[in-house]
Amino acid sequence: MTYYSFLTAECLVLWRRKQDVFNALMFFVIVIALFPIGINSSPEFLAPAAAGIIWCAAVLAILMAVEGMFKEDYRDGSLEQLVVSGLSLPLLILLKVAAQWFVVVLPLLIIMPLLSEMLYLPRSGFWVLMMTLLLGTPSLFLIGVMGAALTVSLRQGAVLVMLLILPLYLPVIIFATLAVQAAQIGLPYAGLLAMLSALSLLFLVISPFIAAIAVKASVN
Repeated sequence: MTYYSFLTAECLVLWRRKQDVFNALMFFVIVIALFPIGINSSPEFLAPAAAGIIWCAAVLAILMAVEGMFKEDYRDGSLEQLVVSGLSLPLLILLKVAAQWFVVVLPLLIIMPLLSEMLYLPRSGFWVLMMTLLLGTPSLFLIGVMGAALTVSLRQGAVLVMLLILPLYLPVIIFATLAVQAAQIGLPYAGLLAMLSALSLLFLVISPFIAAIAVKASVN
C-alpha cells in the first residue's frame, strides 16, 4: 500500500458511503432553513445573525461527518492494518481527514450562495464568510478527528465526542462569526482571518499525532 493508493481507496469508500455525506448536508440545509421559519424571517433579524446560523449549522454537520470516521475501519479490522502497514499513521490520518473535508465542505461551499440569499447575508459579508469556511473548517475536522480516534472503541461515543471537542470548536466559531460581522459593518477583519488560519495550522501539526496515538491505543 502507498499513500496514493490509500487516498484513492478512501475516496472510493466515501463514494460508497455517500448517504452519510448526503445526510450531513441535508442536516446542514434543514438547520439553516428552520431559523427563518421557526424564529424570525425578517431581514433585520437574519442579516446580522446569518454568519452565526451558518457556522453553527456547519459545526453540527461536521460533527455528524467526523463522529464515525474510524468506526467502520475499526469494526472490519482495516484500522489495525493501517497501524501495522509500515506507513506513517499520522500522515494516513491526515489524508483521511483531507478526503473527508473535501467531500463535505465542497458541497457546502457550492450551495452557500443560495443559503446566504435565504438569510439576507449582505454581499459585503458573503465572500468573507466563504473565506472563513475555507480557513476555519479544516481546524474543525482536525479537532474532530482527535475525538473520533479517542472514542473509536466505544459503542456509544457520539455524545462523548461532542463533549470532548465542542470546547475546542468555540474559538473557531467566534473568530469566524466576528470576521463576517466586521465585514458587514466595514471594520477590519484580516486579523480574525489570520487567527482562523493559525488555528488550522496549529491543529494540522498536532491533531494527526494525537489521533495516531489514540488509534494505536484503541487497536492494541
